[in-house]
Amino acid sequence: MRLSVGGRLALVSLGVVILVAGVLAALLSVQLSDSGQREAEKVTRSVAETIAHEPDVAQLSAAGDSDTLQPMVEQILAEADVSFVTIMTPDGIRLTHRNRSEIGEPYLGSRDEALRGRTFTEVYAGTLGPSVRTIAPVRADGAEDGPIVALVSVGVTLGAVQQDIAARAPLIVLASTAIVGIGVLGALYVRRSARRVTGSYTPAELSRLVESYETVLHSLREGLVVTDRTGRIVLYNDEAADLLGLPPATSGQVSLDPREVDMDAGLAEAIATGRRMVEETVVTGERVLLVNQEETRDLNGRRAPQRGRVMTLRDRSELQALLGELEGVRTLSDTLRSQTHEHGNRLHALLALLELGRSDDARRLIVASTGERQELADRMVSDDEDAIVVALLLGKLDEAAERGVRLDIDVGEPTPALPLAAAEAVTVVGNLVDNALDAAAAGAAPRWVRATLHEGGDDVVIEVADSGAGFDPTLTDPFAFGASTKTAQAPGGRGVGLALVRDIVAARGGTLQVSDSPTTVRVFLPAVAQAVTS
Repeated sequence: MRLSVGGRLALVSLGVVILVAGVLAALLSVQLSDSGQREAEKVTRSVAETIAHEPDVAQLSAAGDSDTLQPMVEQILAEADVSFVTIMTPDGIRLTHRNRSEIGEPYLGSRDEALRGRTFTEVYAGTLGPSVRTIAPVRADGAEDGPIVALVSVGVTLGAVQQDIAARAPLIVLASTAIVGIGVLGALYVRRSARRVTGSYTPAELSRLVESYETVLHSLREGLVVTDRTGRIVLYNDEAADLLGLPPATSGQVSLDPREVDMDAGLAEAIATGRRMVEETVVTGERVLLVNQEETRDLNGRRAPQRGRVMTLRDRSELQALLGELEGVRTLSDTLRSQTHEHGNRLHALLALLELGRSDDARRLIVASTGERQELADRMVSDDEDAIVVALLLGKLDEAAERGVRLDIDVGEPTPALPLAAAEAVTVVGNLVDNALDAAAAGAAPRWVRATLHEGGDDVVIEVADSGAGFDPTLTDPFAFGASTKTAQAPGGRGVGLALVRDIVAARGGTLQVSDSPTTVRVFLPAVAQAVTS
């Protein structure tokens, strides 16, 4: 039979309650039986001693007057709650009995203690069956030290005691039934409470589920952090420990205050407050993390914020590097394509002028084509380490010309050294210029873009301004991954370039600044210390 954990707990709880109720009923029955016997002992002793101290009883017993004693005994039986009263001679010959036919017959029971002058109680099986009886000596004239002239035995049959107990049995049954009823309600509550936690899983299924959960939790290549409703970390896996610098992950729950752990302060605050996070980029040291945080859900899939939050972390460092290189290659390929197209047009024009014998016009075309970029071209063959950025900007001149946008370039001399790898530099500068060209080309004339690279204090500043309409106000964060107003078919994908720029800048300890009128994006990067030569 398939029983869930809750069902089994309910059955065990109910079984325990029934067992307790049975044991309690048995104990009550034994206690009632014992108390009934003790009550019988008290009653018989009281009646026996009272009769033994009656002077008339001593005189009539000494005279052997059964005819007078028997009516007296019958009256006592009618008034007292006893089964029999037997008065006998010291030799044990009955003077009275419940059944008159037994008068004159020997008494069945012990007499030795009474003959010694002591009242005692015993359980003995006589003519009326087993009974609790008390035997007391009857002394002449009721004197304490007088001679014993008779013995009186007062008893209550055990059947009468059991009848008295049986009269109280309904109370025991009622109490046991009430206990079992409360136990049933408790078992139902236990079942319901257990189902909230374990669902309808059987113990075997729950065991397999926990084993699978432990296996998956510690083999995931994605960080997982679970917090309780107070914001304390109660569970995390190996990847999360590596990404956040937490102690090595172990089985079972823990209790860590994220604010007391050596991790990014903003991320620690987000974990502690339970703020909802959707694909947010967080830079911690040299790592770029993509973070999501949502409320936990119960076994029925409903949101359960009172149970805490779940955070997932993905290391985008390698992906960001690959995307940066891909974006740099795309930027360079677009630049080369533009240069090839533009140089092709100029070569065709030069060939036509030379064929027509208009060498002066051909000479002026060559001077015009090279003069505007000669200074930057000279740097490409110099010792500047960042000549690749200059080459990129030179290529963008042709692309801008193709799109009807004037591109002004201002690069400090010597070319400021960027604290970026070559691919990262191409990604940052290329994406900023590309977005500016897109914005300017979509705007009204005059269309222009201005790109500046220079040193300012302890920073290297990359500044790109354009004549476009600016960032879309509907975008909460234009630098977020996936944030874009381009069509889905737009070349180069959507919402990747500026997100890469932000990630690279943040990873290198830089900052971004955006201003309007005209739209300007400024990137501040720590300047690279230059070697001094003599």
